[in-house]
Amino acid sequence: MEYTASLLGLAAAQLQPKPSVVIGHGDNFYWTGLQSRSDQAYRFHETFESKYADSSLRGIPWINVVGNHDYGGASFVCSEGDVPARCRSTEELLAHLAQKFQLQSEYVSPNENRWRMPARFFVHALQDGGGVSVDVFNMDTNDADTHGRRQICCQCYGYSGGDDDKCEEVDRGHQYCAGGDIGMFDACMNQLKLWAEESRAQLQAAVPASNATWKVVNTHYSPYNHYAPHSAHMWRDLLSPLGIHLFMYGHTHGSKHDYASFRTHFIENGAGGGIQNESPSGIPPYAESYIDNVWAAGLYPYGVFALRFSPNWLQVSFLTFDDRWVMQKDVANSVVGGIAESHCWAAKGI
Repeated sequence: MEYTASLLGLAAAQLQPKPSVVIGHGDNFYWTGLQSRSDQAYRFHETFESKYADSSLRGIPWINVVGNHDYGGASFVCSEGDVPARCRSTEELLAHLAQKFQLQSEYVSPNENRWRMPARFFVHALQDGGGVSVDVFNMDTNDADTHGRRQICCQCYGYSGGDDDKCEEVDRGHQYCAGGDIGMFDACMNQLKLWAEESRAQLQAAVPASNATWKVVNTHYSPYNHYAPHSAHMWRDLLSPLGIHLFMYGHTHGSKHDYASFRTHFIENGAGGGIQNESPSGIPPYAESYIDNVWAAGLYPYGVFALRFSPNWLQVSFLTFDDRWVMQKDVANSVVGGIAESHCWAAKGI
């Protein structure tokens, strides 16, 4: 995380003009989200303010969404003090789900209020002096079928004592799924589905109303990699007519660039270094008819994407570490290198 934070600061210092925004894709607070007001203060200081403290990042807004780990991941949703704890009732679980979002949404950064997540769905508008405008549509997709609402609501890691093997096939009614409490599980599932459905409805209304030069969606999950066939087809039908230029997401700890037949680019930007990197997602068979891969990162690099916009084109670049870096366990003893650009793609507007 420290190295990627350094890379981000280095990129912000070198890019001209200065970046207008940093876009986060959720899972902001591993592994179980924020537990309390005291936890909020400590975690924001330790894993956000003190990590991304480069002077080049000062004053740049950070827009964010929540991921599955912000809602508890697969551990207990509720807490006692700053420690995850078994929920004693359905009402308590629903209250803690809402609180986990509120603790992030209501945070005020001492660095020019740079942390921005005012709602589960919100539009962040950008415009330069030359008339180029970008609307970033931020949304909640925690009803995803892959490591989404079922894992959040089962809370199997909490009930099983963190036994990964026991959680592989756990589902509704199992003793390790909400303690076997079907009513609690269903209420949680319905709440996450409702929030995601509200986001999709708001997206459908907001995108056609936008006059921005470029339209970008930001969320935690891919609409085809992280959803089962039926849900992925729902997403395809929703996105196809909207004219969205770029759809960005995280969750999978890899990096890739896909392109859809309905002329939307998809960026998987999950290699920011908060957890160990992995291979980028493939394309599931049920999406192969309308999704093609443009680029996928090999050799598990950590890095971030940079976006540049003009009146006529959008450019995406994957920025990673060049070979001058010498990394040590103690970051202070490391040799700082430069930035390597391992993927660069420019696309004309729709």
